[in-house]
Amino acid sequence: MTATIFGVAVLAVQLLIVSTVVMLLYRGWKKRSSAVARGEIEVGVDGGRSIPLMASFAGVRGMPWWFAVATNNARPLLEILRSGLRYRVIRKRERSFAEIERVDVRTFWKTVNLDIAFRGDLLTLAANVGTLERAREALALFPPGVPMTPRAQAVLAGRAI
Repeated sequence: MTATIFGVAVLAVQLLIVSTVVMLLYRGWKKRSSAVARGEIEVGVDGGRSIPLMASFAGVRGMPWWFAVATNNARPLLEILRSGLRYRVIRKRERSFAEIERVDVRTFWKTVNLDIAFRGDLLTLAANVGTLERAREALALFPPGVPMTPRAQAVLAGRAI
């Protein structure tokens, strides 16, 4: 009888701990998403524009757009420079605008991703900007020669996708 009572007590404590962790994670995610949405595009010392991100992902060309082999939600980075992009998923990289094959916008349940494919590269970059308005602001910073999909062009023009 005492073993059963003890087992129920242990189970209740575990349930309390798990629910508290889930609640704290949800609050942190919600706070981060609202902070990213409120954040401004900042101008760096080199003239680059830093886009506030919720997360960045490395996808695989040819796989579904939601499939990622790496993710970064601790220190994601997307800077649009005069000469190209600087971004971080696992490590910081720079790519020129000439290397960009296409820029797309993908949305799904509270996420808005800029999906960037590079010429001759197996991996793609997806940057969760949080809102369509932020995606439009970021797309406006790309030079006119960068290829954009019809979805990206619609967001840039302010039309619904």
